[in-house]
Amino acid sequence: MAVDVRTSDGVARVTLAWRSRRNALGPSDVEELVAALSDVARRPDVKVMVLTGDGAFCAGGDLAAIREVARRGAAVVRDLLYSTFQELPRAMLRLPVPTIAAVDGAAVGLGMDLALMCDIRFVGPSGWLRQGWAALGIIPGTGGELLLRRLAPAALWHLLATDPKIDAEAAHRLGLTDRAASDDTGPAPSGRTAVAQAEERAAELARLPSATLEAYTYLNRADTVAALDEHLSMCLEWQTRLLTSPMFLERADAVLMRTSNGGRHR
Repeated sequence: MAVDVRTSDGVARVTLAWRSRRNALGPSDVEELVAALSDVARRPDVKVMVLTGDGAFCAGGDLAAIREVARRGAAVVRDLLYSTFQELPRAMLRLPVPTIAAVDGAAVGLGMDLALMCDIRFVGPSGWLRQGWAALGIIPGTGGELLLRRLAPAALWHLLATDPKIDAEAAHRLGLTDRAASDDTGPAPSGRTAVAQAEERAAELARLPSATLEAYTYLNRADTVAALDEHLSMCLEWQTRLLTSPMFLERADAVLMRTSNGGRHR
């Protein structure tokens, strides 16, 4: 198992542990993560969840695996997107507890989407996010455009035009994180990892009654949940078209040729 789940004092820490490939996720990896999230959702002792990665947070999707699926045609791509990758935002938003992303290291493409699926985000001094999808000629098929729009309505076009590495300070300015990593005025002094900050916040929240946390979680996500299925349906059609285009395959081939370890998407 490459998803490590540990629970203590009402807080579940879910760690992606595909360290050798910087937690780039292929179809079977996403299925394993969704199964772990579903297990967390059923546990009555869990009041808050922290999501993090061993090394990188998540360097994206497994590009080599996705390229091979794309070569098999639209029907296969559509089925994989709907039944596997799009189950990830559904599973995250079904969790009845607040979720906190602790980003130490890269969160690119699917990794950035995964962070945006959480209710709260912390980016540590070594952490960064990148939209990344557009560089491959594709869209966030897992809901990233919707999730980004809810948090930072004006950010999309800037990110598409410049594709910057969004460090802790930039993420805070965009409104994506709870606080800047270098904020020395509060309880998160400069230099603390995202995991340390996330676990502190999780412990604070875990002092509240479970039913109260569940109610706030439901209300806070209600608008996003209501819009999610229609948004994912549109993403499914566009992403299927883009992934099966010669343009994507050419760009994927070029990226994989440039990377000695291959298989990191967006």
